[in-house]
Amino acid sequence: MQIRGRLTLLFLTLASGILAAVLFTVFWMFRQNMTEAFYLGLASKAEVTIKTVLPEIEKVQQSEPAWIAPEENSILPYQDNISIFNSNYERVFSVHNEAVPVPANDLANIYTRSRYKFDHFNLCAFGMSATGPDGSAYIVVAEGSMDPTATTRLRNVLIISFFLGIILMSATGWYYSGKALEPVSAIIREVEHIQPSDLSRRLQPGKNQDEIGKLAVTFNLLLERVERAFMMQKMFVSNVSHELKNPLTVIRSQLDVALQRERSASEYKNALESVLDDIRNLSETEQRLLHLARVYTSPQSIELSDTRLDELIWQAVDQLHKQFPGARATVHFSEMPENGEDLEIQANEPLLRMALVNIMNNACKYSPDNQVALNALFSPNGRHVLEIADNGPGIPDEEKLLVFEPFYRSPRHLLSVRGTGIGLSLVKSILDLHNIAIRIEDRVEGGSVFILSFN
Repeated sequence: MQIRGRLTLLFLTLASGILAAVLFTVFWMFRQNMTEAFYLGLASKAEVTIKTVLPEIEKVQQSEPAWIAPEENSILPYQDNISIFNSNYERVFSVHNEAVPVPANDLANIYTRSRYKFDHFNLCAFGMSATGPDGSAYIVVAEGSMDPTATTRLRNVLIISFFLGIILMSATGWYYSGKALEPVSAIIREVEHIQPSDLSRRLQPGKNQDEIGKLAVTFNLLLERVERAFMMQKMFVSNVSHELKNPLTVIRSQLDVALQRERSASEYKNALESVLDDIRNLSETEQRLLHLARVYTSPQSIELSDTRLDELIWQAVDQLHKQFPGARATVHFSEMPENGEDLEIQANEPLLRMALVNIMNNACKYSPDNQVALNALFSPNGRHVLEIADNGPGIPDEEKLLVFEPFYRSPRHLLSVRGTGIGLSLVKSILDLHNIAIRIEDRVEGGSVFILSFN
């Protein structure tokens, strides 16, 4: 069953239950009022009888009773009657001589309670105790048949009203549930027209800031992330193909040239060394791509542990010198905290060390003297700052954000500096994983400084 049908059924169930309770209450109160009014009428008859007949009770000549004992649950032939009984429970007066006397147990209740309501066969009865002119005790009983016509008519009207109300509530619930779900239907229709080839389309949240509008906004945010991921994937595949194709083409060209004719051993050695250098660069690109894919696709699987920041910096410097023998790094630490635990951070040591090595190597490549300077500012509250500065040509403001995009390389250095455009993108992904902010600023004396802020 669709939501619209379930909402209509739920509304109909609740509304019909409430309507039934209200109509039953109306019927019950009406019947109670009718019953109370009828008994008040009987009480009035009994009081009139006490005032008019009882003072003359000795003068009333009552003929011999002519009643016949009816069967149980029988219907009496008369509709009303007034009877008077003495203290011995003997009937001394009755409007209908053939009326069936009131049972002794009911008379006893009347005598005990002074006023008593009870049923006498198909009649409703009301009894009152009274005192005769001579001081004797008497019991006056007024009986009557309550006309059920008004109650029956009201019951029929209420039943018809209940079923008409159900029909009306069903139509109303179906209509308004459709109106309430219309924005959802509109969202479904819009989503059905969104194709993988065109993820730029967005849902219309509408004017109402309700839950459905918030759902549309949330879905639009999801579409933006999906679109960004698709664009990243397309750019990634395109650039990876380009970055892998170029080295392979160069390697193939060198081998083709080397095999065109017989060459000397030194020429073959030079060709093989050139090919080996290209293969190393290709392997480096592959490793960076693998690390980048790991950080992008499964960041939750990367484990973090307590790592001392000062030790990590020294390890990164040692690794830089081993991997790139021509690079030189100078390190300066601010005043060290008294508690060594203040230097501990939550990090994946291999990944964060790789990020620092990539930043330092990038700084060395653009520095004429292949040098990079590290300045660490430690803080007891864990908000450490690490500055990595070079003395190269600097980075224009318009490129300071672009350098962290995958495969981006500045047009100013495409030919002069060798690279893949992956390093700083990998650095940014690793730092984001560690909740470390990075920004680039210009140095007064020339060059750029990468500022890492630990939170």
